[in-house]
Formats: sequence, structure tokens, C-alpha cells
Amino acid sequence: MQFDFLGFSFQPIRFRLKKGGSFLQFDCKIGRKSKTRITGELRELAFHNKTQRGIQDLANLLNPKIRGWVQYYGKISRRSLQPVFYYLHNRMIRWILNKYKSFKGSKIKAVQWLRFITKSYPNLFYHWELGYKLV
Repeated sequence: MQFDFLGFSFQPIRFRLKKGGSFLQFDCKIGRKSKTRITGELRELAFHNKTQRGIQDLANLLNPKIRGWVQYYGKISRRSLQPVFYYLHNRMIRWILNKYKSFKGSKIKAVQWLRFITKSYPNLFYHWELGYKLV
């Protein structure tokens, strides 16, 4: 039994009490339709093909969107945004592989470079400021 409302998904969770018995509580997280809408927006931007842009340009393009998602969906459950940012990081890795030919065919090197950027410039993307790390 689950229902969606305003982009959030509510589902019941049963908690067991220490003294015995249990109670039912509704948990709220980002809805499946909202996740697919957000990943669809990232897919439509197709920034992984825009190799003429630098990483600062990507940050300028994506930060307003990321800020809006975090401010709306992150109020209730910040953890539920992790799949969205996982998808975003995969798109960024694809952008790195397309832009820098020295990383061609080596996803591991691209991930290492992106981790280096996250450590060197932790405020470049809004979600990095909040602690969402590259997985």
C-alpha cells in the first residue's frame, strides 16, 4: 500500500516496540515518477556530448537545477536523492570520457579525476557542498 502525492511517495513501515507489539508509520521519500522526471531532464540536457564546455560551465548549467531539487525533495529525505546524483555522476563521467581523450576507454581514470576535482573544488557543484559524494 503506497501512494504518491506532490512528487513524494508515502509507504507504511511497521516498527517493532521493545516492550512488544508494533505500530505503523508512513515513510516519505521522492517518488518514482519524480526520479524518472529528473533523470529525464538530465538526459535531455545531453551535457555529456557538450565537450566544448568546461567543468565550470557544467556547474553553471546544472547548479540551479540541483539547488531546486535539493530544496524541494531534500527537505523530507536527503538520502532519497542519492540515486539521482548517482545518475548525474555517471553522466559527468561520460562527459569526461568524451572531452578528455587521455581518459579514452578508462572509466577508472575518469572516476579518479572526478574524485580529484571533488576534493580540490568541493563547492563547484551545489550537491557536493552538502556532502553528496561520488560513489
